[in-house]
Amino acid sequence: MSAGQTVKPSLGPRSLDFVHAVGQTLAIGPIFSAGVLIGLIGSVAGFSAPLAILIGSLGALALGYVVSLFAQTYTGAGAVYEYLARSTTKDIGVLAAGIYFLGTLFLGSGGIYLAIGFFGSNFLTSAAGITVSPYVLGTLALLLVFALNHYGVKITINAVIGFAVAAAIPFLILAVAIVAKGGAEGNTLRAFLPVDGWNGTLYGVLFAVLLFVGFEAAASISEELHSPKSHIPIAVLLTIVIGTLFYSLMGYAATVGFGQTAVANGAWQNAESPFYDLARQYVGGWLATLIDLGIILDMLSLSLAFMVTTARGVFALARDHLLPAPLAAVSRHHTPLAGNLVVLGWSLVLLGLSWVWDWNGANHLPPIMQWFSITATTGSFLVELIYLVLALAAVRLLFARHGSSIAFAWRALVVLIGALVPILAFRGALWPFPSYPDNLGAWFALAAIVLAGLWYLVLRFTRPQAIRSAALHATDLE
Repeated sequence: MSAGQTVKPSLGPRSLDFVHAVGQTLAIGPIFSAGVLIGLIGSVAGFSAPLAILIGSLGALALGYVVSLFAQTYTGAGAVYEYLARSTTKDIGVLAAGIYFLGTLFLGSGGIYLAIGFFGSNFLTSAAGITVSPYVLGTLALLLVFALNHYGVKITINAVIGFAVAAAIPFLILAVAIVAKGGAEGNTLRAFLPVDGWNGTLYGVLFAVLLFVGFEAAASISEELHSPKSHIPIAVLLTIVIGTLFYSLMGYAATVGFGQTAVANGAWQNAESPFYDLARQYVGGWLATLIDLGIILDMLSLSLAFMVTTARGVFALARDHLLPAPLAAVSRHHTPLAGNLVVLGWSLVLLGLSWVWDWNGANHLPPIMQWFSITATTGSFLVELIYLVLALAAVRLLFARHGSSIAFAWRALVVLIGALVPILAFRGALWPFPSYPDNLGAWFALAAIVLAGLWYLVLRFTRPQAIRSAALHATDLE
């Protein structure tokens, strides 16, 4: 089939509805993000962690509005790639696709399984006295996620919603208990001020935005969804609002739970599992066990969502002849078989690399979680860069719709607020430039951008027609 043909390889019938759109977006991992990433935010933002979360949340809402604009205009399995290829130029769309999907590979296709293995191993040891290698558990989780994605995501997304609700209950119990008891030193609004300086707060914004990275995941199932024009924007914005309320509550509860004195003395950095420690302190060991279990279940949901997004991105690029044609292969279950295999293979590479590369105490984190931190930072840089490009492209889209009107002005202001958050996050994360090994996230992201650029140049000289036909199969909803 030539690049100019319009026969559309199919991922299956439109059998998904609004509940599945919400479920896919919820699978960004609210419980995992609260349990793990809020700790990373606290480790750099200190007592101002809630402020960093709030800034990131407001920016995520603005970015959610950006995604909703595109979701009302175009639909396709490639989502962000097709949004940019249709709304800007094909060259920008293709280059952005390379950067974006490399970002999702780092975020949810390797690093996440390191965290699953780490937390799963600790959970089995503390709860049952069983010792299992975190690398074995991470690999088993990867195989489970691959199997579920291979056989279809409809039942899995239904389970994700149940997991999210069940996993949130112990966290909410803990938050209520901490706030009701006044934390360690009393409830205070100082946690929403930059008491530890703006550098640390803005560095925390990098991880705070990461709390929401993947909120656009619903767009990747748009070809399999009823009424994507209305369902996806509502699902994206609704999930961000829910996440904003949840993360702000949990960030505040954890911060006052430790107390400003303890945070200043390294409470965030010294806690391998902050909410586990707080649950034991304020409620009891039974709640700490439920919190750890909830984090593990939610990490599985997160990894499911990222495999859905990345595999469909690989499928869309291969369908448009921007990747080798075999990568567009679909299973008999109407799932992107080759795309799922790409995610599986890359995840095994990262698991193996982290196994042979020991940091020898180069940082305060356990070696396996140091790798998770690096992969999360790398993916965050790459995806947030594309969020910035999306926001700028959205201004152009709005101008085409509304011209120089008042409607354009206020909508553009919201979009530019969304663009500001990645900029602030980059500033906080890169100035001053972090030391080794934390700086590897920035260097890996730069290497990924160079790799995406080389891929684009190869296509430009060998498959110019494919670039001219990029996003051919995306549907224009207007």
